[in-house]
Amino acid sequence: MSNPTQTPAFRVRYAETDAQAVAYYGSYFTWQEVGNIHFLETHGIRLPELDRQGCFLMTAETYARFRRPAVYDDAIVVRTRLAQAAPKRAALENEILRADDGELLALGRTAYVAVGGSNGVLPIPDRLLALADERVERVTISEKAEEILAPPPPGAHACVWELKVRYAETDSQGVAYYGSYYPWFEVGRTELTRSIGLPYRELERQGILLPVAEAFCRHFAPLRACERFRMTTAVPALGRARVTFAHRLTSLDGSQEIAAGYTIHACTGRDGRPHGLPPELVERLAPS
Repeated sequence: MSNPTQTPAFRVRYAETDAQAVAYYGSYFTWQEVGNIHFLETHGIRLPELDRQGCFLMTAETYARFRRPAVYDDAIVVRTRLAQAAPKRAALENEILRADDGELLALGRTAYVAVGGSNGVLPIPDRLLALADERVERVTISEKAEEILAPPPPGAHACVWELKVRYAETDSQGVAYYGSYYPWFEVGRTELTRSIGLPYRELERQGILLPVAEAFCRHFAPLRACERFRMTTAVPALGRARVTFAHRLTSLDGSQEIAAGYTIHACTGRDGRPHGLPPELVERLAPS
């Protein structure tokens, strides 16, 4: 077991914000990575050294729950601990805080597996296991994932879209960076709402916003630069003031599962206060 670490403060950049003038939800996953690397290096574990030893820590799952928005030029710190460890998986947990007042902006978790090239999945290194707050048989970073990612109910609205991995969406391992999956999820839900005749722009004109409250992604196989894939987006759950989008990424022929994830969206007015989902949106998204 180890004490949590905290990064030095850093500022939210323009490139990390969106059209609503708040930090884009995908930016938080990059900040989680900053916190995770800082935690590991504070405890003497450097990822380049593990790479040279033939042990690669690969992202298996990511999760975030959003509490308050960060805005441009906010000073941010990330507090990190190794929450859980199993023989072949470890989960780091992050608190993303505003540095000035300590307000919690988001809670994040990242599950890692150790991969040894052609040797497949390796045991988690002992020096990493020793830092865990809890030793478990199975690491879990989202209690909702299994239910949300189950096959959608009959008649659920879905949209299928084909995309191609750009070089800007890859990392130094030559595969799509895990943070790139969340903008792809945005493509899926945007196209789905467009397909039912209610594009985001129309909702915004009505004063309705759908900020991301939770996000999760599970990875099965990597994607490489210029590789094409298929994404299916469906709506497995509708609440009075919440909507859930589930996403499944596969090869073009559907034979290879690549990733699966979800985003849960609150419905608010422009003032940020909760607002019921528009009846027209509920009617069009409800299973037929």
